Amino acid sequence: MPVEDGTEFSQAILDEAKQEADDLVDLARREVEKILDGAREELEQIRIAEQSRAATQKAKMLYKQLVAAAELEARKQKLLKQEALIAEVERQVKDRLLQIRNEARYPDILRRLIRDGLSMLDGQAFEVIVAPEDRSLITEEFLKHLGQEQKASVTLAEDALSEMTGVIVQRVDKRVRCDNTLQRLFERRKHELRLLIAQDLFEGMEL
Repeated sequence: MPVEDGTEFSQAILDEAKQEADDLVDLARREVEKILDGAREELEQIRIAEQSRAATQKAKMLYKQLVAAAELEARKQKLLKQEALIAEVERQVKDRLLQIRNEARYPDILRRLIRDGLSMLDGQAFEVIVAPEDRSLITEEFLKHLGQEQKASVTLAEDALSEMTGVIVQRVDKRVRCDNTLQRLFERRKHELRLLIAQDLFEGMEL
């Protein structure tokens, strides 16, 4: 019996120890679960915060893109408006060049353009081309005087070009010429004129 009592006592201790061990394991498991649950919750909060920051960053980036696109469109519309205004001024200048024929100073302008054309060409014999309505403005007396002045022969060409204002001076062999029509002079200085028009119209001005 003492042996049996000892055996039973030992078994009781073992059972109690095993129960305590099971209780400890279960407690540890619950603690681990609590820790894991806390970690999961913290990770979820971090994920949500990261998503919020990412969304905020995305919103900021989208806002910047929209602002940049709006500014680009505003600049585009400004340039289009400026170009339209410049084109309108150019059209008015061209119309003005055609109307200058009706001014009293036009014959003097023609004579000056002829002189300028002759000064740019080499040769001894030249002819002057003008519009049909301008032929009467270039007199034989003027051409004779001009020939003596330039030490060259200067005549009025048989050909005449309509829809031109100004003159074309060419050598009689037609190998070289100087186009001094007002339309051509306008084209030569078009870039410079556009800059001047832009400065006059838009300097210090916001559209």
